[in-house]
Amino acid sequence: MKIIMGFIVESLREGLGMSRYALAKEAGVDYSWLRRFEKGKSGIRVETLILLAKGLKIPAGTIITAMEKALENPDKWLAEQKMR
Repeated sequence: MKIIMGFIVESLREGLGMSRYALAKEAGVDYSWLRRFEKGKSGIRVETLILLAKGLKIPAGTIITAMEKALENPDKWLAEQKMR
C-alpha cells in the first residue's frame, strides 16, 4: 500500500510539473522523507497527506480517490503504472 500511495503522489506531482523539492517546500515536509515516501519506503500520516495535497493545490480527496481505485486490483494497477 505504501508503494501505491507514494506512486500516486509522485505521479500527481510530476503531472503538475512540480519538482520534489518544490513540493516538499510548499507542503512543509522534509525533502528526504518525501523522496523515501514516493519510492514506497516510508509511511504517511493523514495530517501529512493533507499537507501534501495542499502543496499540490488539490483536494486531499483526489489522492484518496486514486488510492481507492488502485486498491480495487493493486497488482493490475501497479503493472499498468509501470508500463507508462
